Amino acid sequence: MKQYKLRIYNTSGANKGNLNHEELFSTPEEMQKRYTELFVYNLFSLNPTAWAYRNGEWDRVSISTK
Repeated sequence: MKQYKLRIYNTSGANKGNLNHEELFSTPEEMQKRYTELFVYNLFSLNPTAWAYRNGEWDRVSISTK
C-alpha cells in the first residue's frame, strides 16, 4: 500500500471545489514533486491537499511549494 496521496480538486465548472481524483505515492519526495507541478498560487483552497497514511488512517500533512 502506498503511504502518501494528493487529493486533486476541480478548479472550475459546476463541480468546482469537489474532489476530482487522488494520486498515490510511495515516498514523500514523489508527492512533493507532483504537488509542486500542480500548485497554482492564486487557487488558494483549490490546490491539492497532501495526506500520509499513519496508524491506520489518513492524516492531512503540510507541504511546501519551495
